[in-house]
Amino acid sequence: MPDYVLTRRQGSSVQAMRNITKNLLRIMGIITVICLIVVGVSAYNYQHYRRRGADPHDSSIIAARGGVTPVSGTYMRGFYYPASGAAHRGTVVVFKGSDGSNNDELARQIRDQGYNVMGLYFFGQPGQQQYLANVPLDFFDEVLTWIKSHGDDREPITVVGVSKGAELVANLAIRYPEIDNIVLYTPTAYNYQGLDYQREASPSFAWRGEPVDYVRLRFFFTNMVRFFLNLPVSYRKTYEQSTAEATNLEAARIPIEQFSGHGLLFAGDQDAMWPADTAVRELSDRNKNLEGVVYHDAGHLFDEDITHYGPMWSTTLGGSIDGNRMAKNQSDALLFQRLQTWHS
Repeated sequence: MPDYVLTRRQGSSVQAMRNITKNLLRIMGIITVICLIVVGVSAYNYQHYRRRGADPHDSSIIAARGGVTPVSGTYMRGFYYPASGAAHRGTVVVFKGSDGSNNDELARQIRDQGYNVMGLYFFGQPGQQQYLANVPLDFFDEVLTWIKSHGDDREPITVVGVSKGAELVANLAIRYPEIDNIVLYTPTAYNYQGLDYQREASPSFAWRGEPVDYVRLRFFFTNMVRFFLNLPVSYRKTYEQSTAEATNLEAARIPIEQFSGHGLLFAGDQDAMWPADTAVRELSDRNKNLEGVVYHDAGHLFDEDITHYGPMWSTTLGGSIDGNRMAKNQSDALLFQRLQTWHS
């Protein structure tokens, strides 16, 4: 074969390789730009939509506000809020939810009305589960022991929980006859998957070393994309669809009819986190000692000014500013009416 033919072919091969290299570099450049845009958008969304306020896990902030005594045990962590003025008999124990706080605001509000209160963490503190998964329900043994030894050992004991904290309290109520009354804000009628953000699903709670059966969550692609981009997410559809498709629904159901005390259940009909309004109706229907109230135009958390949670509130929590304010004021009034009756 003539040399000029080989040279032409070699030149064509070299040019082809150059074209391939250029195209690959263009593609890599485009991918790099897209990645930078995604990272930038995610960082912006994180700053824009992140929850406002202090770190709910930081117990030092609670201590610095004063008027509390730290309480601890093998697992138990939290604070005791002695009643202001003459104390009503008994003790009120409060929990918050998946934010990991001890519900300090509500604890102080109840304390100021003359009740001895324990505001407790159930995960996220030293010596506890790092995430809301495999939380040992039997840590409440320590709570009862502390009340008997250091608090007001007179009856009754009322336990209050919000959201995942309400799921916790419902599970405690059916296992501890020492609990006389419960107050559940935006509860669930079923046990759901724990929130430990691992690849393998975990139970939220364990009892005497055994996992409490639960509904596994089915996460939708659109929610996963929004989560990755740090955009606010409404999880209600996730919980509703997961419940509808569960094959172990009866095993995951919280048998609230086994609770022999009295209770007060609150929810908003615009809850965007999960179907708490449906749960309130189901729980109060299965146990006639539970009084259920569903507020119109209220979401997952009741608040005088829901906007302090930041721009995410409308998508993630739901309801309106006025609806959540009304639910807060009316639920407070009803709460203190019932506490007055139960602890008189």
